[in-house]
Amino acid sequence: MKKTISHTYHIGGMGYGNCASTVKQKLSGVAGVTSVAIDLGKKEAKITLIKEIETDTLQHAFSNTRYTISELKAKIS
Repeated sequence: MKKTISHTYHIGGMGYGNCASTVKQKLSGVAGVTSVAIDLGKKEAKITLIKEIETDTLQHAFSNTRYTISELKAKIS
């Protein structure tokens, strides 16, 4: 079984339901991302990865949007 890495990120700029689906869609399109779970109330995204991905790479997925991303914590399972 491959190891996965789960990171929790703060997502700046989220404010309503459509934001969550847009953020999930953008992050899911990044190579190496296997799942994205959004907590709109906390303005967080839990991202499961098959390899380490720099936060700058994830931020690039938000090009031409108002969203920002910053890492909160990581867990390897």
